Amino acid sequence: MAEARKIFPINTFVSCLKGEGKSAYSESTLEMLNYMTQQEVDEEFAPFASALTKAWIYEQHPDLTQMNTTQVSGLGQNVSVAPLPTLAQAEAGEIFQKLSGYRKTLKDMEAKVTSLEGALVDKDKTIEGLQKKIKEFETEKKNEAEKLFITSEKRIEEYTKKLEELLKEVDEVKKTGVVVAGVAGAAAPAAAGGSAGPADAGAGSDFGFSGGANDPFASEDW
Repeated sequence: MAEARKIFPINTFVSCLKGEGKSAYSESTLEMLNYMTQQEVDEEFAPFASALTKAWIYEQHPDLTQMNTTQVSGLGQNVSVAPLPTLAQAEAGEIFQKLSGYRKTLKDMEAKVTSLEGALVDKDKTIEGLQKKIKEFETEKKNEAEKLFITSEKRIEEYTKKLEELLKEVDEVKKTGVVVAGVAGAAAPAAAGGSAGPADAGAGSDFGFSGGANDPFASEDW
């Protein structure tokens, strides 16, 4: 059960009512807000707890709304405060429950974003690696193509040179009429053989020509 009342320094009370920004929420101020709302109040939830607390205090003491920081500080060295009424505490509890849910959702989303960012970095590294491999592949194929082109060009030059030599030989044949060796030479033996004349019939020829072994005209009886 919470204490009926609790004493805080007047500076803490002034900070709760008149303070602005995160600098207004000192450790003692957070303690006072925790006590009055009966909630776990941190710097993130302090603005909400402060709004509820100030609304209730001003409702109970409207004259405080007309006083500035110096005037409130001059009320004394300390101030005695009580927790918010049960209904106000219930409202504060609902608000803080929703805020806690929102904060959890936000943290989950931040964790997912961090995870996605990490996955994105990994994908970027993968893409970078693939791009590097593609570049290496393109360079390799380009070098191979250049080598193939050089080799093909060299062969074409060789074939062209041989063709030019062959055409040159054909032109020489047309000009001189000299046939390639082995063609005209083959006809020479044939011509020589034809001019030798008929061969003498050997003795004992069976053809019955004059002078042969069986020549019927060679007999003295003829």
